[in-house]
Amino acid sequence: MKNLIGYLMIGAVKLMGLVSFSRAQKVGRYLGKRLASKRTRSREVARVNLNLCYPDKSEDFREALLYDTLLQNGMTGGEMGPMWGYSIDKLKSLIGTVHNIELLEKALKDERGILLMSPHLGNWEIINAWLAGLSPITIMYRPAKAKNFSDWMVSRREAVGCDLVPTTREGVKTLFETLKAGKMVGFLPDQEPKRERGVFAPFMGVDTLTPSLPHQMILETGCQVLYVFGRRLPDAAGFDIHISEALPEQFDQDPVVSATAMNKAIENCVAICPDQYQWTYKRFKRRPDDAANPYKLAKVP
Repeated sequence: MKNLIGYLMIGAVKLMGLVSFSRAQKVGRYLGKRLASKRTRSREVARVNLNLCYPDKSEDFREALLYDTLLQNGMTGGEMGPMWGYSIDKLKSLIGTVHNIELLEKALKDERGILLMSPHLGNWEIINAWLAGLSPITIMYRPAKAKNFSDWMVSRREAVGCDLVPTTREGVKTLFETLKAGKMVGFLPDQEPKRERGVFAPFMGVDTLTPSLPHQMILETGCQVLYVFGRRLPDAAGFDIHISEALPEQFDQDPVVSATAMNKAIENCVAICPDQYQWTYKRFKRRPDDAANPYKLAKVP
């Protein structure tokens, strides 16, 4: 059954890779509106997250942001076809302004490795195409449940010049070796880790289980750290790339101080386009002191 689902997913993404970018986004917006119209898992997870992260905002503000978030998340789904089906040249034509490109240019001249942090904001897949020709990059990924889809996904990402490693002991070892060799590693810093692989640190005012792997990589390899995301432009105009520096505290020896600085850097990115953040992800499942899961309390589907 998983293989069948995998083939259906591959077929759907390939089909979306044949349409224009504006058509793909239109399909995505339609999917987003469908998610917003019913008590879906995505809608209710996003509602819990927004209530936690914007408690001082009005309910009207949060509901408007919720609706926009679902439209933007729908477009991220609709864009999977173009991201994995278009040629590199066609993908690069979707890239507009690269903000603070001098930060990356300076980092590439340094002999130390680069830890490139890309939160789930805008469309993170466009980053791979943008980097093609600038620098090779090694990225850790979590295999999909359907192996055939997972293998195909890896092949499409590697087609634009990425090296992918799984979330295994060997994969982690490869990340450290890559940074020690002075090369670039891509990392998604806003996924909830297993309890023993993270520390609690504030994110948007909420104590959040935060991965400690970036801190370990910084201490052991002496790498540089940059943040990057692709902000979706209106009217299917493509994406702007935003680059920013890590806060100095992220290089602190204390893992909680470092994680707090990392989360603050992510917050700064989210502030640029909050509706494009992946609020539909269960970011706050594990709570300090075994407090109740907020998604279970809200009876999220």
